[in-house]
Amino acid sequence: MSTLPPRTKIATQLLEVRMPLEYLRAIERDALPILECVPENVDKLRVLNAAGMVEVQLAPVDAPVQTARVLCVTGLGCATLRAPSVPRSSPRPSLRIPEPIDSD
Repeated sequence: MSTLPPRTKIATQLLEVRMPLEYLRAIERDALPILECVPENVDKLRVLNAAGMVEVQLAPVDAPVQTARVLCVTGLGCATLRAPSVPRSSPRPSLRIPEPIDSD
């Protein structure tokens, strides 16, 4: 079927806990195409595919085994990974209107 080496169990377990963009960063470094069989990662690939960040061949949603073959990371996916990101510690903008100060 595929001549690609299977992912190691440890690497697959590490990828399961990543968010879609973290997963995108991980697969960008892989030799493509890759075959993904971990259901949680296939779900992430569905999200990334819908966003136009990867090109994948997905098994039908009702297939007994969920798989995805990652063909490439698109230009949008690469640009997203290289875009400056907002620091996570930055405060949220306040939606409160400041109250007037009484000057008596």
